[in-house]
Amino acid sequence: MARETGQGSTLSGHHDILGGIAHIYQVKQSGDVWQFRMWLSGEKKHYRKSLKTKVEYDAIQFAEKLALDLRVDVEVGKKVFGITILELLDLYIENREKDIGDEDGQITLGTWKTLRYKLNHSCEMLGLNTKVSFVKEGDLEDYRQRRTQERSVSVQSILNEQSQMNAMWEFGYKLGHSKFRRLDFKKFKRKSKIEKKRATFTDKQYRKLYTFTGNWSKDKSCEDKDELLKRKMVHDMILILANTGLRIGEARQLRWGHLSDEQTIVNKNTDKKTNLVYIEIPALISKTRQSRAFFTHGREYFDRLKERQQFTNDTHLIFSMDGNKSLMKDDWARIWKELMFGIGIMHHLDEGLTWYSLRHYAITKKIQAGVDIVDLSYIVGTATSNIEKVYLDYSKQMSKTAALKTFKKNDDGTSTQIRRDEM
Repeated sequence: MARETGQGSTLSGHHDILGGIAHIYQVKQSGDVWQFRMWLSGEKKHYRKSLKTKVEYDAIQFAEKLALDLRVDVEVGKKVFGITILELLDLYIENREKDIGDEDGQITLGTWKTLRYKLNHSCEMLGLNTKVSFVKEGDLEDYRQRRTQERSVSVQSILNEQSQMNAMWEFGYKLGHSKFRRLDFKKFKRKSKIEKKRATFTDKQYRKLYTFTGNWSKDKSCEDKDELLKRKMVHDMILILANTGLRIGEARQLRWGHLSDEQTIVNKNTDKKTNLVYIEIPALISKTRQSRAFFTHGREYFDRLKERQQFTNDTHLIFSMDGNKSLMKDDWARIWKELMFGIGIMHHLDEGLTWYSLRHYAITKKIQAGVDIVDLSYIVGTATSNIEKVYLDYSKQMSKTAALKTFKKNDDGTSTQIRRDEM
C-alpha cells in the first residue's frame, strides 16, 4: 500500500524503490501522475522525472528500472546531469596521456603537452562551465572569425585547433556526454596554392635573421647574463634548425646523448674543413613516431653551444637553460615575435612564418643543393610525396640547374655527375 506523505494536499502518495535508494510519489497539481526522485550524492542533487502514468504498478516497474540504470551510471563514474566543457577537456587530456610512447605512434610527449593550449580557445568560447549536453553542433561555426578578432592567427593554426576540438568532441560522444560526433566549423577556401605549402624564408630574410640574432645575443645594453646566454642559445638553435631540417618539437626534446660520431672532413685542395655530427632521433620525440639517424654539417654550432652551457650530460636537453626542461611555449612564441619584429616582419603569422619555417628553409636549400629526395626524406623524417607536395619550391634556377646536369663514364665503369658547362 502507498503510504500518505507530504504536506497538506501537495503529495498524495509515496513508495520506496529498491529498499529506499529512490522513491515515487504523486502530485495533485500534475493530475496524480507518478513522479520519480533519487538523491545522487556525488552530484549533491536530486534526479527527478515524470513517469507519465497514473497506474501504481506501472510506475513501480518504471521506477525500479530507472533507479537501477542510474545506479550503474553512478558506479562507472558517469555524471547523470552531464559534465562541463572543462571536465570533458580534463578527461580528454588525461586519456590522451595514456597514448604517449605507444609503439603505434599515436602521440609524442611534446604534442600531448600542447593539447590544452590548442583546445583552450574553443573551450572558452563555448564556456568552461557550460554543460556538454547543452552545446549545439553550430555553436562554433564562426570560430575562425571569433579567433582572429583579437590577434592574427595563421590559417594552419586554426585548422589544427578545430581538428583537435573535434577529436575531443568525438571522445565525449563515445562516452555518452554528447548526442553528436562533431562540431560544425564554417569551411573556408585557401586563397591560392601557395598557402598549401609551408611558408619559408627567402635567402635575404634568413641572412637578416641570423645576423640580427648574432647581434641580439651580444647586445651590450642587456646586463642580464642569463638572458644573453639564452639569446646565444637561440642564435645557435636557429642555425642548427636551418641546417638540419629538424622539427621544432624534436629540437626542444633533443639531448646531448643523441649526438655522436663527430668527424671533420678536410678538402685536400682548399684545406676547408667540414664538421659533421651524427644525430639520432628516437621514435618517442619524433612527430611520425619513427626513429631516424643522419649525419649533418654544422657541428661547430653544437660545439660552441656546449662550451657555454652548464648542463651538458647525455641526459640533459640541448636547448634548455637548466638541462631538464625546455622553455615554455609562451616563451618561444614571445622570442619568435621579437625576432620577427627585429628583422622588419610585423605580421609574421599572416605570412605563416613560424619556428617551423626554418625546417622548410632547410629542406628547400638541400633540394637546391642537389640532395637526392629519397636521402632527404630519411634525413628529415617525412615521405617523398610530402616533400614534393608541401615543401618543394621548384624555381626557374633549379630548372636551369637540372638542364645542365649530365654525367661522364669513368675508366672503371662508374659514372660521375658533371655540369654541361664544365665539360
